[in-house]
Amino acid sequence: MNLMELDKFLKEYTEDELYYKKFYLAKQNPNTYKTFMDNLDIEYIKKLRLLIPGVDHGIDPSFMPEDILFVEKKNHNVIALKHYRYTPEFNHKHSFFEMSYVYSGSFKQDISGDEINFNEGDLYILPPNVEHSVGIYDDTVLVNFLIRRSTFNDTFLEVLSEENILSAFFTKILYTKNYNNYIIFHTNNNPEIKKILCEMIIEDFENKKYSNKILDNQIMILFANLLRNDINKVELPQELQKTNKQLASIISYIQGNYKTITLNDLSNEFHFSIPYLSKLIKKTTGHTFKEMIQTLKLNKAIELLSSTDLKIRDISDAIGYENDTHFIRTFKKVYGISPNQYRDQIQNVID
Repeated sequence: MNLMELDKFLKEYTEDELYYKKFYLAKQNPNTYKTFMDNLDIEYIKKLRLLIPGVDHGIDPSFMPEDILFVEKKNHNVIALKHYRYTPEFNHKHSFFEMSYVYSGSFKQDISGDEINFNEGDLYILPPNVEHSVGIYDDTVLVNFLIRRSTFNDTFLEVLSEENILSAFFTKILYTKNYNNYIIFHTNNNPEIKKILCEMIIEDFENKKYSNKILDNQIMILFANLLRNDINKVELPQELQKTNKQLASIISYIQGNYKTITLNDLSNEFHFSIPYLSKLIKKTTGHTFKEMIQTLKLNKAIELLSSTDLKIRDISDAIGYENDTHFIRTFKKVYGISPNQYRDQIQNVID
């Protein structure tokens, strides 16, 4: 697929979009809406998993979990999906990062109660657990890139290793309890950035050997290009701009050494006292140093349980626990089930 073919592919209406458009037009008049709903083909809707109000097909549209949407590409950290035009607007959250690009057109979106205008060329990132709704009722094309939260620390560690606006954004999201953030890049249809994004869509669509690795690298190239462009074109909540940039460096160091790091190690590396570091981490993240290390280890455990067949004792060793008994006890305390039970649940969802 080349760029011209991609343009045609994105702008053509899919079967789902055509159905949603019929539903949208029918809703404009009470009589046509009643006729439409009286003649619903429930089996057809369930087969395509269309989101039609009043039709229950076992999917909760208000929350979209990572494991469900990545089920066909389990080894991918990034996937691309076109937003279906005329999809009924509804508030929802998800457990992954969502990076969205306005390929063409313009629209309004509600993010945590704020109505924001987006135009062609705009790119924005929403963290997990941010409530938002999208309503596109014309030919506007919006492409969503879903980025795993569970593997972000390992895959995109380099993003957090420098002091810049992206590291501040992701550090704030990953290590605080603030869920009302977003970041918007007004690229003014920058051709270089658009080309990278289009190549990512093609790479994901064709899904060739090593596509997952290529996509990981493409998104790093994209982030670098976004940072290289005029930073004044970036829009984000005011309070996020106050994030301590030094915290990003500290968090990055913890991430890279979470298996064995101690507060004493951190103190020696950054030349701060242990009490100061403890207070800084607790104040800015809402978690103690010990809690942060535990979270990093368990996030890695979740990834390994979901994507590998490693034995529990091998996972325990891989994430830095002294023995698997301690690991199992900690996992069960946090999640309410054992690692093996979690793996079984994930397998049942996939099946």
